[in-house]
Amino acid sequence: MIRTTRPPIRVGIAGLGRAGLEMHCPELAQYPELFKIIAVCDPVKERRDLAVERYPECRTYRRYEDLLADPDVELVDLATRSDEHAAHVMQALKTNKWVNVERPFCRDYDEAMVLRAAAIKAGNRLLVRHNYRFEAAFLQVKEVIESGVLGEIYDIKIRRGTYERRDDWQTVKRCAGGMALAFGPAFLDQALELLRTPPVKVWSDLKRVASVGDAEDYVRIILRNQAGVTVDLEISGGRIGPIPQFVVTGTKGEFTLYPDAPEGTLRYLDPKQKLARRRSSVRTPPLGSFGSPETYRWIEARVPVKPKAESGMALIWEHVFSQIRENRAYPISLDTAIETMRILTLVKKDSPFA
Repeated sequence: MIRTTRPPIRVGIAGLGRAGLEMHCPELAQYPELFKIIAVCDPVKERRDLAVERYPECRTYRRYEDLLADPDVELVDLATRSDEHAAHVMQALKTNKWVNVERPFCRDYDEAMVLRAAAIKAGNRLLVRHNYRFEAAFLQVKEVIESGVLGEIYDIKIRRGTYERRDDWQTVKRCAGGMALAFGPAFLDQALELLRTPPVKVWSDLKRVASVGDAEDYVRIILRNQAGVTVDLEISGGRIGPIPQFVVTGTKGEFTLYPDAPEGTLRYLDPKQKLARRRSSVRTPPLGSFGSPETYRWIEARVPVKPKAESGMALIWEHVFSQIRENRAYPISLDTAIETMRILTLVKKDSPFA
């Protein structure tokens, strides 16, 4: 938790749906010294009334333009519908306010580049909410990788999803629906962070499995960088059985972590074991063998996932505060967010869901 003597940031929230009212508001409530919700905006009166019940002193607006005109709002927190994000970001940047936008921050790569230019013109006041960068499980995976115990990493698998017959606007293409835009930016951000260097090859497959509408609910993307490291990402609305959320494989070990598990499984070669030097041979090997026999000593360990007090997706708000009040660099660069949109635009273009 940040300790500060600086005044809290005055926030105006646009959009009181699943993200704005049910995620952003509870997260902001964890940081009363850093943020104060002073205004909300939503076209639905019942949503505005519900916000006033929780925050009796906040102002309510039906029109987005009226929220932007409020001189006391420092940070516009955008949680409107995905197909509205680009236009709303552009409007907010013109007011000289800070803008924090829920993912996806736009619909495609072309919009992303337009917003990049607008953000630079506005003094780089655009922050993209890739909060899964601070997910406890993801942070634990990064820690295991950085420990070096797995050796040289060459393959990473990320699996997310459940079985869900969705029928809301997130299943409709003209509303910027579909898994690619709904969750693609979040988990592609994780993939790019683990890949470390830009991908040089991209393979993808999009399907509609369980949801209705005309948008995809299954996304498979495989990225490969110049060094040959692959990240295999699957986001599925048709996932039936449990599979690991992360599997990280290196030359000396592997780390496996299941969704919501309190700990992951680590299996690696005993570093104290000295392996004999070996050379390949063209000679015919003994029957029943694949060369010279060798015994490996494997070490298995359980690695606890850090508690939310030390990690968790709400931590992104601390970085928002640090950027605005203390001028510390926001950890998710706009260029990284744009790269996720470049890849998603590429995979959608080559699919039936363009």
